[in-house]
Amino acid sequence: MPFDFQQRLEEVERLVRDNRDEVGKRAGVPFIVFTYDPADEIEVDEEIRNLIAKLEYHDQVVADIDMRDLVFTTLDERGILDNVIDLERRDRNQLLDGLKSSLLDDGKIGKLASAIASNAEEADTVIVYRMGILYPFASASMLMGQLETNTPDDTPIVFCYPAKVDDKSLRFLNESEGTYYRARVIGHE
Repeated sequence: MPFDFQQRLEEVERLVRDNRDEVGKRAGVPFIVFTYDPADEIEVDEEIRNLIAKLEYHDQVVADIDMRDLVFTTLDERGILDNVIDLERRDRNQLLDGLKSSLLDDGKIGKLASAIASNAEEADTVIVYRMGILYPFASASMLMGQLETNTPDDTPIVFCYPAKVDDKSLRFLNESEGTYYRARVIGHE
């Protein structure tokens, strides 16, 4: 793992352990976006688990949310997982529209944001990872927008997102997905 990566993870740990009041001080929301190269996904998963273990060792209650599991669990609970898999093969555009309405509720607080908000009520820190599954039907920015007024101000939420920061916007797979300008971004080169 590159030194820069370790330094940035240490900054996340410092913020959520020792300087929690710095997380949302300027922006008014306790969101941190930790970006990384999508090619490093496997290493990042391991390092995120290490970060969670460190925080728990220091007596924090951590809600770790695997976005991939959350998406599939939500679709399964709604009884539409098999339909989604079938639709993926037949009509990608209809699939994307269906995922948006099923998981995001057309801009209101959706199922994914509700699950994160619910976890934030009971945790000291929330860490959301494996967020690449959101592309292309949703974005990290859209999710943060839904969470903005629905989470406690004193619970940092760390979004681990496989993207690059380019001119103040997040780029996933070389496509801009917009920027949630209020989050504190700890980005990579």
